Parts: sequence; structure tokens; C-alpha cells
Amino acid sequence: MRLRFDEFELDTERFELCRNGQALNIEPKVFDLLALLVQHPEQLFSREQLIARVWHGRLVSDTTISTCVKGARKALNDSGSAQTYIRTVRGRGFCFIGSVHRQEGQQTSAAASDTPPERNRSQAQYTPTLAVLPFKSITDDADATTLAASLGSDISAILTRLPLLRVQNRTRPGSESLHPPAVRELHETQGIDFVVDAGIQRTDDRFRIVIQLTDARSGFQLWSEQFTITGPLSTAIDEAMIAIIAKLEPQLNRSIYDRVTTAKDSPPNARQLFLEANSLLALRGWHHDTFTAAAGLLRRSRSLDPGFALASANLALVLGLGDRFGVLGDSHNTRSEAIDALEQAITLDGMDSTVLGYAGCALADLGNLARALPMLHNAIEVNRANAQAWAALGSAYLVDGDLDAAVRHLRHGIEISPLDSRLSIWGAFLALALLARDDIDGALQQGLLACRRDDRSYIPRIILATIHLARNEPGPAGEMLQEALRIKPDLNSRQINALVGKRTGSALSQLQAAASNSG
Repeated sequence: MRLRFDEFELDTERFELCRNGQALNIEPKVFDLLALLVQHPEQLFSREQLIARVWHGRLVSDTTISTCVKGARKALNDSGSAQTYIRTVRGRGFCFIGSVHRQEGQQTSAAASDTPPERNRSQAQYTPTLAVLPFKSITDDADATTLAASLGSDISAILTRLPLLRVQNRTRPGSESLHPPAVRELHETQGIDFVVDAGIQRTDDRFRIVIQLTDARSGFQLWSEQFTITGPLSTAIDEAMIAIIAKLEPQLNRSIYDRVTTAKDSPPNARQLFLEANSLLALRGWHHDTFTAAAGLLRRSRSLDPGFALASANLALVLGLGDRFGVLGDSHNTRSEAIDALEQAITLDGMDSTVLGYAGCALADLGNLARALPMLHNAIEVNRANAQAWAALGSAYLVDGDLDAAVRHLRHGIEISPLDSRLSIWGAFLALALLARDDIDGALQQGLLACRRDDRSYIPRIILATIHLARNEPGPAGEMLQEALRIKPDLNSRQINALVGKRTGSALSQLQAAASNSG
């Protein structure tokens, strides 16, 4: 379908917007938004309707939607103040107000225009769905009621950082009836996979919170835990949210992994392969073996659906990290494949926080800091709960030599995701930044903590060995080096140098040689 308005022509078959016959370079999501609005002139679309039709139901932030609308206006030489083509109706949504002419002979059925064009995407692809039910105050206490409402809403927002997870927030006023449906009914009528709910009780100066994760398909409880938060409401909200997310998110990752790896589909589709790779990294951490396995799954996902931006972005991240650590073999081919994957991801969806975070991390690991830093800042602007983007930005600043920014961003990424499987790596980089800032005691503390967080990763042990060298402690440094070799027997000087630099790497190699000779 070709749609003309003033000097513009929008071609939904070729995914192209032209002005006076010249094609304009716009983001795919911006095109999809324009295609929807221009095909329905004067029709008002709420933010919820835009999410359903442009982002296919994936919960995205208001910033993402606003950025996309801004991009659409920019393509049309429009603006929020002029509103020549796209009008904002405050509190209600957006509509296209230009005069649209369809090319003669084109048919426009409702079925054909209800959904913007999708690129090589199967409607049967699995997307996990979570419903967060209203958290209930068990006691008649105003603070407990406020805490229940705040926690439910905040947890719903934070869980959207899990890739592909669709979160249905039922905690908003009026979103739930007086007789909420049973858990299994939510699955049967709405396709909900998992349900989170909680009860809160106030006793003196303590809040007792019992939260549970339920499999909506079977009705079985997957996980439940009790949290006790002491203190006033002003501090209880943040403390409770961090404590709950730290335990809930890994359980949800495990449940999604179990669901996709036991699915009956044969062969698995692109989204299932992506979810398996993402959950594998989340559950087992960042190691040379998980890098290899995840890269293979993501290559298969990408080949099945070349238009699936998350698969390309995550593959770029895995390859970029793998190349930086020297654990994926041929560096030239790895770097070339990573660059190809990240460019495709950005072309497909350059306004998604997760895509930007993955691609920005890959660029930083490949040495392109000039492009990585603004991309990672953009990822955080779109979704401030994106812990991976915060940590990646801190790591990029470490390479760039801005140590204060490195420490600040790494600390924040760890703080908002305190039980993330990647904390061992993030903490190791934080230790390295503190060491470079001459905070040797702080570096030692973080290095020891990074090692405790994961006994299967050689990376924090190399960095802890470096810290012991800086403290003039060759004995403990040698022990940490031996631990790293125990975990990765084929550890070589290139991999060590990639972490701590050639000078320190040489000192560690000499320490290793001395230990071998004495043995």
C-alpha cells in the first residue's frame, strides 16, 4: 500500500518513507508507528494500543514511546510544538491529522491494516507472559496498604528488563475486579504463564512480606519466600523491592528456561532458542563454556528469524565479550561476526533498551568507545532499570580511563540487581576500577566478593591476583593464579593481558613460571 500526504509517500510493501521521491533513513519502529498512524488518519491511539500494535504487546517505557513519536515527527519535519502531522492529545494518546491519499486501485481492508508490517516473524513464536496481581495488605494499616501498592507497581516495571517477558500489571487501581480470576483461569483465558502475588503484614516497626511465583498453566507454586523489612515506610519501599527482585528474578529466569527447554515444539523456534541462551547465561554465569553454548543457540535463533533484533544484539554481546576475554577462538572472525550482528540489531530496533545495552556492550568490548558510550547512555535513558547497561557503561568508562564514572556506574548496576549471575564479572571490573583509583583496600574487598559470588569464573581470580600483587603479596597472588588455572587449565597470556594489561600480565606470568620451577 502506498499512502501519500503532501510531499511524503509511505510504502508499506517496501518499508520505505520518501519525501519528494527521495527515500528517508528512519528506524524500523518509527516506520511501524507511522504506518499505523497514517493508515488510520484522525484515529486516536492510546499508549497501550501503540504498545500492542507497534511493540506487539511487549511492555515498554513511556520514554521509548515518546522517543519513537519524536523520531516520527523528525522524519516529517514536524515537532511537538508544531504538531503539523502527529497530534498529542494530553492524557489520551496520539493521532495523525494529515490528509492521506491511497494509491488508486489499492484495497484497504481492516484485516490488512490493523497491525503494522512485521519482518519475518512467526506469530507462533513463544513469548513468556507474567501477571503481577495486586499485593494485599493483611492488616488494616495505611502504611502496609501503601507499601503493597508501591511494591506491586515497582516490581512490574523492573521485571520488564527481562528480554521478551511480557508483564501484565494488575496492581493499578481498577485493573482487577472484586473477584479476581483463579491462577489457572488466567492461563486458559489470557495465556498467562506465570503469576506473582504477595501479602503484607505490619507488626510494630516491621513489615512482613510473603511473595510467591506460581505456574499459571498447572497452578503449582514454583517459589515462595518471606521477607522482613524493618524501618519506616520511606525506606521500606526501596529495601523491600531490592530484596524481593534479587530472589524473584533468578527464579523467574529458571522457570522460563525450564519452560522453553521442555517445550514440545520440534524444532524450537527463534524465540525459544533466544530465551534458552539468555537464561543459560543468567543461570550459569559468564564462562567460556556458556559463551560457546549461548553463541551457538543465538546463531540458530538469528538464522531462523533474521528480523529478530534481540537475537542479533545478544549474539554481538556474547561474541564481543568472548573476543575480549579470548575464549571464542579465531579473533578476526569473531569480531567480524559480532560487528555484523550488532549492526543488524541496531538497524532492526535501535530504540529498545535491551538491544542498545547489548550492542553498546559489544562495541565497548570491541574497542569502539566513541560509539559505545552514547549508545549505553541511551539504553539507560530508555529504561533506568537496565542493570546490564549500567554495568556495561561502567566497564566502558574503565577502559576509557574515567575511573570515577566507572565506579559509579558499576556500583549502581550491582545495587539494582544484587543477585544477578553476572555480578562476579561486574564486581571484578569494579575491583579493577577501584585499584586503578588507588583504593587498594576497596579493591581487595570487591575482588574477594567477586570470587565468592562464582567459583566457576577465572576472571575475578586473575583480578584478585593483580590486587595482591599491588599489595606486595606474591603468595596470595600465586594462589589466586593457581585457582584461575584450575578453573581454566588452558588459560594463556593473551587472555590474562586482556583483563589486566600487558605489564601486569607479564608479572603474573613470571609468578606462574616461578611457581612451576619451584614445583
